[in-house]
Amino acid sequence: MTAADLLDPDDRRRVSDLFHRALELPADERTKFVRDACRDANHLADEILALLAAHDRTDLFPMEPGFDSARRLALAAEAAFKRVGTTVGQYRIDRILGQGGMGVVYQAFDQRLNVVVALKAISPDVTRDPTRRERLRREAQAGARLKHPGIAWIYALEELGDDLFIAGEFIEGETLRDEIGRGPADASVVLDTALQLADALAAAHDQGVIHRDLKPENVMREPHGRVRILDFGLAQIRDLGTARPNLTEDGKLFGTPAYMSPEQIRRDQLDGRSDLFSLCIVLFELFTGRHPFGGGDHGPTIAAILEKEPPPFRSASDIKPPSGSITPGLENIIRTLLRKSPAARFTSAHQLKAALERLRDGDRSAKAFGGVQTDAVWWWKFHQASTCAFYTLLLIPTWLARDWEKLRIGPWLFVAAIVAVVSAVTLRTHLWFAASSMPAEFAHQHKSNWKWVRGADLLLVAAVEASGIAILTSTSDVSLRSATAVVLITCGVLALLSSAVIEPATTRAAFGQE
Repeated sequence: MTAADLLDPDDRRRVSDLFHRALELPADERTKFVRDACRDANHLADEILALLAAHDRTDLFPMEPGFDSARRLALAAEAAFKRVGTTVGQYRIDRILGQGGMGVVYQAFDQRLNVVVALKAISPDVTRDPTRRERLRREAQAGARLKHPGIAWIYALEELGDDLFIAGEFIEGETLRDEIGRGPADASVVLDTALQLADALAAAHDQGVIHRDLKPENVMREPHGRVRILDFGLAQIRDLGTARPNLTEDGKLFGTPAYMSPEQIRRDQLDGRSDLFSLCIVLFELFTGRHPFGGGDHGPTIAAILEKEPPPFRSASDIKPPSGSITPGLENIIRTLLRKSPAARFTSAHQLKAALERLRDGDRSAKAFGGVQTDAVWWWKFHQASTCAFYTLLLIPTWLARDWEKLRIGPWLFVAAIVAVVSAVTLRTHLWFAASSMPAEFAHQHKSNWKWVRGADLLLVAAVEASGIAILTSTSDVSLRSATAVVLITCGVLALLSSAVIEPATTRAAFGQE
């Protein structure tokens, strides 16, 4: 027996009246108004507050031009409330779980299977269009194939008359929105949450499914700590056979503005990196208690997402986040994934998961930062700095040797050495900067530049070796010239080994690539 089952017609009229009166008040005054008005009936207050919460959780933005969106949602919420306590097909509707522009989600009881389910009733104006109805049917089918412990399962797609219902797994627990309301979470909790969500998103993206509406309300934490992603109703499905995106509706901006990626706001083509942007807004909010881009009115929030960088963790929260060795690394990962350009983020949820796992493992020895091991990164940076210094010093003996050999090619070899050293040092400095300031961009930058780096290295080795051999073949006495020749030849061999053996090893250890 639910609270809705106890309501008589007078209670229902009272709930409807107070609900509409509460809508006219500022959001921060509604709870007090409802509680004061229902001091003699807490169960009515709970129902009204549930309706208000459902009203605030709109998924469709913007509404049709000229349409009174508040009035529309109020009417939809009232209609949804009237359905509570009724039976639809095999489902007895017990209470409202949430509501958005696409429809209403109820807690219902499947009387045929004797299980509690989450029943999503798709709005009639959505299902009236045959094309949109077919796309929603395909989305339900796609959701049904996402069998992952971090994703809420879909059981059935029910067509009852003109209505369309999606029956899914009912999950006990609380949403991340409830957790965020209690203030900043511990760094270890955020890291564990990030790992679970990255794993679930990786599974969805592998199936060609982009969520497009990842937000705290759509992530549920079960009592034992596992988190589950809900509501793939706005998902973009990619047909793996044709690689063509099947959008929920062309030309419309779907999702929740405060959690959209810049490319989603601009209506650009999306891939999994859009979900990663939304995920890290959620993680930032979970860790600091605040939205990185404001999260208030749609206009300023969208402008901030498109133009502004998120603030540092400490300045974003009134309550200082718990300190710990994983905090700097976690902040670095989150800030990297909040970059405006998708190319500057991690390339996939799999890469994010790997970085988070390295951060988790490194936390045991306090040596993780930005998803990579600081020891390995330090050695990589040390190698780059040493190589730059070593190459620069090689110009001294190359300069001395330019007039010591008989072939008179020394000046040309010195010019080649200068070109090689300037190129190698400049490119290595660029990669150092990418590794320090743009870790998600490093893989792309390294892939683009490593051939040029190797070319500069080989040019320097050739110039140095040629200088040493030319000098050595031009003199037979043991003198400064002979010693310089031996130094040049030895240094050329060392430069070759450094470029071909040592540098790939340090790069692989630090960044997982050669």
